[in-house]
Amino acid sequence: MINRKITILGPEGTNLYILLQFMLFSVISWFTLFSSIESIEFETSNILSRQIAFSLIGLIVFFLTTYLSIDNLYNLINSLFFLSVSVLLGLLFTTPILGVRRWYDLEPVGLPIFIQPSEFSKIILVLFIAKMLSQNSYKLIALSGVLINLFLIFIQPDLGTTILLLIVTSLMFFISDIKFRTAVLGLLVLFLSFFMLLEFNFLGDYQISRITDFFSGEDFSQRQSRLSISSGGLFGTYFTESQITEVFVPVQTTDFIFSLFTRNFGFFGGLALLSLWVLFFFRVNRIINRTKIDFEKYLLAGLLILLGVQILINLFTILGFIPLTGIPFPLLSLGGSSIFSTAIIFGLINRVFIENNIVV
Repeated sequence: MINRKITILGPEGTNLYILLQFMLFSVISWFTLFSSIESIEFETSNILSRQIAFSLIGLIVFFLTTYLSIDNLYNLINSLFFLSVSVLLGLLFTTPILGVRRWYDLEPVGLPIFIQPSEFSKIILVLFIAKMLSQNSYKLIALSGVLINLFLIFIQPDLGTTILLLIVTSLMFFISDIKFRTAVLGLLVLFLSFFMLLEFNFLGDYQISRITDFFSGEDFSQRQSRLSISSGGLFGTYFTESQITEVFVPVQTTDFIFSLFTRNFGFFGGLALLSLWVLFFFRVNRIINRTKIDFEKYLLAGLLILLGVQILINLFTILGFIPLTGIPFPLLSLGGSSIFSTAIIFGLINRVFIENNIVV
């Protein structure tokens, strides 16, 4: 690492664009969820109240992450990865919720929320891979650790997050200077592993059902999602007095929230939201081009890949291009774990900006 002047606030401090972008995406989520409730009630059962609370806590998480230096973060990565694996392993001993073991129920300790560890393990995995790629040794051991992490997520079971992280891992290896032959061999092993899991019935019945329903064109959720999107037209129904008949879409406030957003704000609203994300990616890419530290380059690239692939998978799912995955739309979908993990991502990006004193 190199010596750098560090400031948190001021012209050389917190990137106001990154902060305002986080806040803007949060407010967009509030307006979207507001259209799906009858009244605002400040209680835990009200989805809008919960989302606002999650967003405000996420803002605190953003600043807390910003105060962690990249040097200290780098030294903590191995410990964080071990903690991530341990927490994922602990899920195997929890009571299943909706037939899967993906969440820790915090109700017994007085918190009426569920925490999904895989949301945070995604970031830790990116940190771990970035550190691995920036070093010249122990790559085989580190890759074994990555596969263990992915396997623990897969057996929850959570096929969607597993595929997401496989794509992120593959793309991070692709942009690195790792030998092409090694990268191709690794991808081939992962590809064959998926079919072995199918052959030995490691996939749950509902996961196989999702795949077969997709190829048979019988998935109800995706059909309703496309209908909801088309009902929004060009400008949406949010500000019109005569609302059209509401289209029922399962889990519309989480996995399918983009269909609710486009029904409210139309094609141009959806285009504007995606344009904001594209602009955000271009701005962060300028930081990647300015920093001189390999670890920071791989870290920022991995975080952008993680966000971008999540958005694409979510869009392809609701449009019916791929089977259901359960991947949320960052900062738009209802859910505390997703918001907190995205806040960490924004905070890490902001910290790299601060340590490089970059104006973007």
